[in-house]
Amino acid sequence: MSESSERVLLHVKFLNDRFEPTTEGVCTGSSLRVVARTAPGGRVSASGSVSYRVHRTRASGKVFRYWQTQQAFSLLRTKAGLVVLRVLERSSRKNSTQHLFAGGERQLEGLLSRFGTQILLDPMDHHTWNPQPETIRVVEGPEFPDFDARMIQAQMIPVLRDLQSEILRLIGDLPVAEDRFPLLETVSFLGLAHSGQMYYLDAEDFKTVAENVFGKTRYRKPLAREIERLTQCMKSNQDWRRSHDMSVLNWFRMFRGLVPVDWIIESMRRTETNHYIYLTPAELVMARALFRRVPQPVLGRILAEPVAQAVRVIKDTVRTIGNPQVRLCDLDLLPELIRARGQRRIRSSRDLENLVRSMPTIHVESPSLVRSNQMIGIMINEAHELQAMDRYNRQIARLEDRDLPVATWEQWKLPEFREDAEELLAEHRHELMTAQEAERQARAEKRRQERLALEQARAAWAAETTKKLDGVCAGGYRFVVARDAETLARWGWRLNNCIAGYASELGLDVFVGVLDGEDRVRLNIEIDWQRGICQFLGTNNRDAVAELGQDAAQQVLDAVIGTGIPVDDYALGMYQLSLPEQSAVTA
Repeated sequence: MSESSERVLLHVKFLNDRFEPTTEGVCTGSSLRVVARTAPGGRVSASGSVSYRVHRTRASGKVFRYWQTQQAFSLLRTKAGLVVLRVLERSSRKNSTQHLFAGGERQLEGLLSRFGTQILLDPMDHHTWNPQPETIRVVEGPEFPDFDARMIQAQMIPVLRDLQSEILRLIGDLPVAEDRFPLLETVSFLGLAHSGQMYYLDAEDFKTVAENVFGKTRYRKPLAREIERLTQCMKSNQDWRRSHDMSVLNWFRMFRGLVPVDWIIESMRRTETNHYIYLTPAELVMARALFRRVPQPVLGRILAEPVAQAVRVIKDTVRTIGNPQVRLCDLDLLPELIRARGQRRIRSSRDLENLVRSMPTIHVESPSLVRSNQMIGIMINEAHELQAMDRYNRQIARLEDRDLPVATWEQWKLPEFREDAEELLAEHRHELMTAQEAERQARAEKRRQERLALEQARAAWAAETTKKLDGVCAGGYRFVVARDAETLARWGWRLNNCIAGYASELGLDVFVGVLDGEDRVRLNIEIDWQRGICQFLGTNNRDAVAELGQDAAQQVLDAVIGTGIPVDDYALGMYQLSLPEQSAVTA
């Protein structure tokens, strides 16, 4: 037997020198590599990929670079003589599989054209490639006559065309769909196996189709008749999107080997149409794993249900189970739960779904996903530690009174160094908090002393003003200065105003009551130590003229002003009263 061999069909590598190699996350090169591999049996396959050269910086400051695959494809001829094209895209994280038949050369041409465009895209914005000619250089690849970076796309066209011709020569002629699938009028090149059409490969009659689906040992004539009937139903369907979709056969095939063939035949007979809610490949895998753990009588009840209803319920059930990458429940517990509940109580697919949903929830990841998450966790932790080290270096840079060295990544990785650094920063934070607290207390004490000094000045002014006004008579009225809150409350009740609310200002401002000959308060005067007379009001906050009359009110005002007390520009109750010019106070 001959050994396997590999031959490079095309390898083009471009490098862009306009970026600094230390720039984090920048792409400075692109590569397109296509190889042909010959298996020991002589079959040839072609595969290729587009990669970008990415620059990264470790926490230690060391710069490293690696090639990251953006897109990849493989083209091979299977043992059955079909040509399969698989494409992997990193951006969408999806794999697509399609079969190429005669006339499908345009699909390969479009794929290679996309790969050629991908290598010419600017890795920084993935939209345009417009570098300076001197910044682009070809490291590997064919000879480009009169190389110009702005014309490289046009120069790549003949290279890709020759590559396509070489790949098709190695793979061989593409099969003719009508010859390989004589029972089907049209063949879908996308999802050929998943749509159920692969069962019709090289099938001259429906007996062969039935054997492909259920195996030769389980073949029955009714199986072939029912498959033919479903095919005829599909031919009469006018919906072009479902034309020749035989994926309903995947549903019946999942019961192969688990139930008698007669049960499957009866279920197919009850299926009047194959308007089918399809299951994805991953859901088919999980549904098969579920059915293998379910007793045969329960599977028989599921087959007795309408296909669309049963498929919809099983589709929801397998989503609860998880997928091949992450399992959310342990299916090995299902047989014990069914025995505990009793098979007769699982009467339908809905009962099976409820039983699965009641199972304990777990989270079991595949080994590949575990390794990927571990690497992601390591990178995230390293990034967090780098941020902590940068914060430490910024903080010690502010400590001008201490000569502390800047931490390096090698030092920061040591737990002892990080503990010492945390103690140092904690001590510094404590010193800062102590200094800030002392400063805050000093500011509070200063404000308190200023407030006390102000209150002392106001109290001295109020005492002096009280001596000037208390007992003064004018216009037949006598002045009385309030010295306690009880007096203000009595005046407020008599005058029906809010003067009692100023009790907290007693001793700081002056409140004068104007009493008549019967010692009834007729007027209240509020004198502020800065603004002077603020209120000159009578009963129900009436103006002084309305309360005492024009002459008496003017005599009372003149008596107060005569002691040297000014009048505020916005004083209340001064209507129709005249003021000496020398007593006015600017607001």
